[in-house]
Amino acid sequence: MKGKTGAPGSHFVLNTGAKIPAIGLGTWQSGGDLCVEAVKTALSVGYRHIDCAHLYGNEIEVGEALSEAFNASLKREDVFLTSKLYCTMNSLNKIENYVRVSLKNLGVSYLDLYLMHWPDSSAFGDATDPPSKSGSEYRQFLNRLKQAWKAMEGLVDLGLVRAIGVSNFSVQQIKELLKFAKVVPAVNQVGPSSLLTSVIHLNRFTFQAVPLLI
Repeated sequence: MKGKTGAPGSHFVLNTGAKIPAIGLGTWQSGGDLCVEAVKTALSVGYRHIDCAHLYGNEIEVGEALSEAFNASLKREDVFLTSKLYCTMNSLNKIENYVRVSLKNLGVSYLDLYLMHWPDSSAFGDATDPPSKSGSEYRQFLNRLKQAWKAMEGLVDLGLVRAIGVSNFSVQQIKELLKFAKVVPAVNQVGPSSLLTSVIHLNRFTFQAVPLLI
């Protein structure tokens, strides 16, 4: 992923060739009218990357703001949209349905980037707390990961998403994923609250294989 600097529209180039704006609006913990206004304001002042997730529970509000923007001056291709898969153990066969729900709520026909929100597909509490697992569960985790990633790759084939990636993955988890992935993740998104040492450790590996997005 090569960085571009200079103009306000600075971006990075993904492994698909697509350009992702270097700065985007995150929508976690934003809801109701405040979310609608935040997205509308961001788009009006030049933001062209909106980061969403099904788990955030506000994609309908984001979609409302996008609809107003698209009905005014912006075109769909002007805005880079990211959303994330929240996958539970019993829903691996419903991943296509989940992305279609996000598309419907956002009012668009495709996503520019779709991420696995967390590396484990078992149920967990909220957007910031990954599930805990013992060593004995690791093989099961890898099997679920393989199934989930295969379904994610299918979303690209269907044209529902332009690029796929991961979020909150460790170095080891990415290495395991790359052993069977036919489509290399475009990014590994991690939150700015991550420990600095962890980010540095990830950075040393992921920029060689999967770019780190913070």
